[in-house]
Amino acid sequence: MDQPVMVVDDDSVTRRVVTYALQAMQVEVIAVEDGVQAIQLAQQQQLALAIVDINLPVMDGFEVMRRLKDIPHLQDTPMIIFTARSQSGDRMTAQEVGAVDLLYKPFSTQELRSLVRKYLNLA
Repeated sequence: MDQPVMVVDDDSVTRRVVTYALQAMQVEVIAVEDGVQAIQLAQQQQLALAIVDINLPVMDGFEVMRRLKDIPHLQDTPMIIFTARSQSGDRMTAQEVGAVDLLYKPFSTQELRSLVRKYLNLA
């Protein structure tokens, strides 16, 4: 797998859990804590997938995804939004900004891995 998965979450424990779960699948992970970092890195890097938390400092996950989708080489990159919130409009907003899926926290590593497998086309 030559393209990494980017994980954007301001919670260091969540970043570690996701990184650990995906590295067990031989998936390279770039973990960042906010949208500004995510956008800066993504401009220089092709990604296989992005997993973005909604509640982030500076700009929320929806805005991060809008900006990532504006980067020409990432327009077709699948993006999953993940959140501990359960607000009724989140799923619709996620679809509007181009999310392929929504993952609710707390999530199992098995659930995370199966979603990642699905979007990376891993058997």
